[in-house]
Amino acid sequence: MDILIVGGRKTSEFILKSLISKNHKVTIINNDYEYCKNLSRKYDASVMCGDGTKPYMLEEANIYKVDIVIALTQKDYDNLAICQLAKNVYRVKKVFATVTNPKNVDVFKSLGIDTAISSTYIVADMIEQMATVDEIHKFMPIEDGKVSIMEIVIKENYVVCGKLIKDIVLSEEAIIGCIIRGSNSIIPKGSTKIFLEDKLIILSTPNAQKSIINNIIGGVGK
Repeated sequence: MDILIVGGRKTSEFILKSLISKNHKVTIINNDYEYCKNLSRKYDASVMCGDGTKPYMLEEANIYKVDIVIALTQKDYDNLAICQLAKNVYRVKKVFATVTNPKNVDVFKSLGIDTAISSTYIVADMIEQMATVDEIHKFMPIEDGKVSIMEIVIKENYVVCGKLIKDIVLSEEAIIGCIIRGSNSIIPKGSTKIFLEDKLIILSTPNAQKSIINNIIGGVGK
């Protein structure tokens, strides 16, 4: 995938390193010249120095071809501006942002941001995982990151498609709390069957994320 990261320091470098190791194409925009120079020396990535809230900078970064935008600046309104430009103007499929004020998480979500994570409990591995697995539709850490709520829409090639809940092996730290099927909400039992296009609402600890992806999807998240 083609991924654009705007802002951030240690978190953006962690994600950059991880994504490159998985052969994704990554572009970084940061307004710190020395930081950009350091990144460009260390990694095989496109690094641009400038203001990522400006449309011309986003366009220079070929945002039209980007699959995911991750906004990690220290200012909530900048992250919101970046994500709204990406989503509404450049039609980027997925946008993610960190927020300094936890109260802004709901505001961001109401404005169409796919995932907003409070920087008071951000876990870099969560963002990296969201960026690399296209099948996760929404993701929200709660209780200071101790619990995560994840939505996965079932596709035909998923290993769980057509299976009963009781036949699905999940981590002891995860549970399928609800299934959205069309306009209906189903509280699953062991005899509940999973169908194509079902949306699974999964609660788990952060440590269980990767095993959930592998057990639900079948190795897509590796």
